[in-house]
Amino acid sequence: MSQASTASRLTFLDKAFPVLILLCMAVGLALGKAAPQIGHTLEPLIPVGLFLMIYPTVTKVPFRALRRSALEGRPATLSIVLNYLVNPLLLFGFGWLFLRNYPDLWTGLILLGIAPCIGMVLIWADLGGADNALSVSLMAWNSLIQIISVPLWIYLLVGTRVPLPAGLILESTFLYLALPLLAAYLTQRTALKVKGEQWFRERFTPILAKIQLTALLATLVVMFALKGEAILNAPELIGYMILPLALFFVTLFFVGTLTACFGMRLPMEKSVTVGFHVTGRNFELSIALALTTFAASPLVAVSTVIGPLIEVPVMLSLAWIGRWLVRRFPLCCVPSEERQKQPLEIALKSSYPAKQ
Repeated sequence: MSQASTASRLTFLDKAFPVLILLCMAVGLALGKAAPQIGHTLEPLIPVGLFLMIYPTVTKVPFRALRRSALEGRPATLSIVLNYLVNPLLLFGFGWLFLRNYPDLWTGLILLGIAPCIGMVLIWADLGGADNALSVSLMAWNSLIQIISVPLWIYLLVGTRVPLPAGLILESTFLYLALPLLAAYLTQRTALKVKGEQWFRERFTPILAKIQLTALLATLVVMFALKGEAILNAPELIGYMILPLALFFVTLFFVGTLTACFGMRLPMEKSVTVGFHVTGRNFELSIALALTTFAASPLVAVSTVIGPLIEVPVMLSLAWIGRWLVRRFPLCCVPSEERQKQPLEIALKSSYPAKQ
């Protein structure tokens, strides 16, 4: 399909999406500065918005492909090694390079990057053309391992013992993984049985996409309204944090993607999936730790609040790059003897069986 014909099929929302995201961030920051109570009033809606973002992504995944992706060892191994061995040391290095004269900001940077995301990462991966079945599988691994890794690495890098954040992580895992999986399975099973695969693909999936994008935009407004006052009261901190955080995200994405592609010879769709899952960070956890364990150092908390302001535009850019890589180089590193199998695997993954 030509680029012109592809562009002609994009909706207005698709074309305006980057601008709408930045606009929602700006509106949220303005609301948070002018009327901070609005963000606090709407804060309980954030989990609802995140669920409405994740549920459509999971619903589009054929559960047969999900079961198969859970057994893929190579991308899971690479994701675990990068997330729990390489990332903390890389984070410490960027902190030493840019923030060693600002110890509170250095601590905030470590908190921001110490744990992989178990929520929004599914959205960025989906927008970036990733393999959604593998994406769900990698998020499940991250939700379990970080319960042990987070307090260990904070103690090693910061020298502070933190309480095991198991409750917060398990709550996020239930809300953003287990519950969407259950709802998606019931939805997919019922829709296929009652309406059939063609209706599911042609009528229902576009509705899910609109729900997902609308929920993302609305949630961004609420998130930034909630933190807008803190961010705009310390704008100089953005200048200190933007370079190390942006470099951290970009480095992780390309290291993960290129290692999976060239090192493990995975298709680009799976490679960018690994890239997103070693890049997205668990900001909810970092902010919670900053407000509790480091309550005596307010700059630590403010620096973690700034994280999403930097992450959103960077991850949006990486999503565009990821989609371009998947479209342009789908099988560039796959061995020639395996390339003939890939079209069949892709067809099987994207097919919805009549019965689950």
